[in-house]
Amino acid sequence: MLNSNIKLKTVLLFNPPGPLYQRGEDRCQANIEESSAVSLREPNDLAYMAAILRQMGILPRIMDYPAEKLSWDKYENDLKKWSPDALIMSVTTATVLDDLYAFELAKKITPSIVAIAKGALFFSSDLKLLLRPQFASMDYALAGEAETIIHDLISALIGQTPLSNIPGIIWKHSDGRWIRNRQKEFEIDLDSIPFPARDLLKNELYIRPDTGAPQATIQTSRGCPSKCIFCLTPAISGQRVRQRSVQNIVDEIEECVSKYAIRDFFFKADTFTINKKFVIELCMEVLNRKLDIRWVANSRVDTIDAERLEWMKKAGCWLVAFGFESGDDEILRKMKKDATAADAVNAVRIVKEAGLRVYGFFMIGLPWDDHVSVEKTIRFAKDLDCDFSEIHIATPYEGTELHAIAKESGLLNDEVIGHDYFHDPTMATLFLSREEIMDYRKKGLRHIYLSPKYVIKTFSNIHSVQEFRRYASYGMRMVKNVVMQTHQRNPG
Repeated sequence: MLNSNIKLKTVLLFNPPGPLYQRGEDRCQANIEESSAVSLREPNDLAYMAAILRQMGILPRIMDYPAEKLSWDKYENDLKKWSPDALIMSVTTATVLDDLYAFELAKKITPSIVAIAKGALFFSSDLKLLLRPQFASMDYALAGEAETIIHDLISALIGQTPLSNIPGIIWKHSDGRWIRNRQKEFEIDLDSIPFPARDLLKNELYIRPDTGAPQATIQTSRGCPSKCIFCLTPAISGQRVRQRSVQNIVDEIEECVSKYAIRDFFFKADTFTINKKFVIELCMEVLNRKLDIRWVANSRVDTIDAERLEWMKKAGCWLVAFGFESGDDEILRKMKKDATAADAVNAVRIVKEAGLRVYGFFMIGLPWDDHVSVEKTIRFAKDLDCDFSEIHIATPYEGTELHAIAKESGLLNDEVIGHDYFHDPTMATLFLSREEIMDYRKKGLRHIYLSPKYVIKTFSNIHSVQEFRRYASYGMRMVKNVVMQTHQRNPG
């Protein structure tokens, strides 16, 4: 099928109004307002695409409606005021059926507007999903790394390239069928992707949760060789680790410091510490350029050691985050974490010995979890004594091994798409109901955050009135979410 020549001069890239979720092609599509201590990250996925559109001579605009707490009325007014030729919207698995109202509303105002969606769910979801009425106003979906696909799709729309020749897209045939093209190969040279168009973002919205200082996300690599059954990364980024050059990364950091006065960073990678040589060289380059920055990063428990940590601290790292997941070795084995509880204990020890803080992520509600394993994980999380902790409920995203296991075991009571799994787990376990899983999450967070030891330790690390206020705010949110809130099943 050939496209008619479409004039695309202006494009609105946006997160739609609604709940404050971590969006983008990410395995952690978390509800920010009700997480324990997760900071809201800027929509770099949109900013990367905006930079590419600029290179094509197209005028982009970015709006993060939930981050600004803006309404659907504001979105509608923006459409009428700006009259964009195309929309690029980021959706999440939990909110997509509500998000798509944005396209329906836009088509009522401008029927010819081009509606493009992106999000993790398009990587592997059955095309039958798109036959639902909510998807009727969507024209295209990006089913791959959006930055590398959007150029080809836009080029096709403004030219005469057959859509069937564009890898990585889902498109609607003239006969109404949805078609998924072949997968686009992952971009190996990440340095070829321009820096995010941060001048289009309200950078003051994206802050470090404890100090309130602006914080930018720097994507250092993509891909992960691990085989955790719950993770979308193999579908989203592949199992081969692709790293940007140290020079390219630090150039972006310098741009953030000089142009936007940002000195706090999240070094985003599926496993930042996987390549020891890369970590040390990056830290050395930060030091050589005399950059006064502070940053955090993710690690696995088996890719961290004292030498890496020494360099990281010298270069400004103050916190390392780990997916510990469970305190039960049998559960860890079944989720293919390729790590043990003892490994987690050792990782926390060496990070603290290096003078850095620890953020621990835990997961309950896997098919084999029972009262004993979950209680064990809660005790383990408390005993690890992390500086920050979050307990997530296992969600069987389509395309993961966990989804196949849950489906085969008859544990999927509801589908994942459009389900508010943050408040109502999508699946039970072989031994626990969904209500019990939800109650265990609250119990676990209470045991961690409301213990006298944790409260005393936290307040001893506060060094300013501003920090005190921010910690107090998070504390009140924690009380609301895990003490006062009762379990509510979604209607229907």
